Amino acid sequence: MIKFSVSRVEKEPVFLEGSEPPEFWELPENDTFAPDTPVTYELQVRSAAGSILVTGRVQGKVSAACGRCLEPVKLEICAENIELYYAKSDITGEELDITADIRDELLIELPMNPLCSDDCQGLCPVCGNNRNLKKCQCSRQGNLAWSALDAIITEEK
Repeated sequence: MIKFSVSRVEKEPVFLEGSEPPEFWELPENDTFAPDTPVTYELQVRSAAGSILVTGRVQGKVSAACGRCLEPVKLEICAENIELYYAKSDITGEELDITADIRDELLIELPMNPLCSDDCQGLCPVCGNNRNLKKCQCSRQGNLAWSALDAIITEEK
């Protein structure tokens, strides 16, 4: 858990450095991503006009399957420029727990479609071979999903 004393921050800036176990991600089982390493963070917390400002970075590593070829891939996820603002009216108690907000900042950095490389060729739609490893001899006559529309255009000409 990432938390700090509110009264201490009002007196001087607080630096938070540490790590959280891989369970910090709180990813559901059978999710696209699986946490690999502890999550590390470096945060500065300071008072700003009677409120609290948290800045810094957080990072961790996850495993996933490539969205094109389904090969395993390891990704380093890093939220570089975190800036969280807590208004004085929102702060109750002596300690402020920012764990959920920091987790959200990290989760938003997860890619929608993880790739093993930008030039991944994916799987052949005909035979299913990984085109990064082996060239297949399947004929590629355009996109099969659009073939019915291609036929209509050909008839009109």
